[in-house]
Amino acid sequence: MRSIQRNITFLVCTLLSHVLIAAEEVPTSKPISIGLTISAPLFDGSCGKSEWGAAQKIELPAGASIYLMHDKGSLFVCAKGKAEDYAVIDLYIENAETGNLHNLHASAQLSEKLLIDKEWGQPERWNLKDWGGFWVPYAGYEETEKGRRPKFLKGSHREIQVLRKKFSGNIWKMMISVSAINHEGDSQAFFFPEKAVDTDTSTWLTFSFSGA
Repeated sequence: MRSIQRNITFLVCTLLSHVLIAAEEVPTSKPISIGLTISAPLFDGSCGKSEWGAAQKIELPAGASIYLMHDKGSLFVCAKGKAEDYAVIDLYIENAETGNLHNLHASAQLSEKLLIDKEWGQPERWNLKDWGGFWVPYAGYEETEKGRRPKFLKGSHREIQVLRKKFSGNIWKMMISVSAINHEGDSQAFFFPEKAVDTDTSTWLTFSFSGA
């Protein structure tokens, strides 16, 4: 009898530990409040200025960070890296009305793509609908072993503006990726939330427009 009780106790404790671990990995259901600003920022490749003072700041590894704020008509997002980083940003947003997932991308180009049948479609470059951004600036050419290639400016910050009419409601489900960050001798990507998966919204977080 005691042996059976010990086995039952062991099984219960094991199940509880798995439940607790799973609970820690699930993002919080409470929306993150996005900072409210009274004026739109100038898109100049810098989100460290006072004009981003109202933003919700999210710290990432390797000296990278994300700024989020909004006014009545727009969401503003900025990805900040170090002087040696390109700070490429991918903003993923779920359309609550259609269920579609959108990827808004800013690197040397601006593009948008949709998740179709659990696969991301081809990016539509420069044909932007209700959003825009500050891309990685062109900085001339450099000679390499493979020939001449374009060079891009390091150290600028990546900014995106999304008109709120593009997605309905005052609460949006999103994830954010900041890549081309120099870390431990390699170019790396970091995510918010940390374990988010771009095709699985259950791993994303909800964000609310404060004062909206």
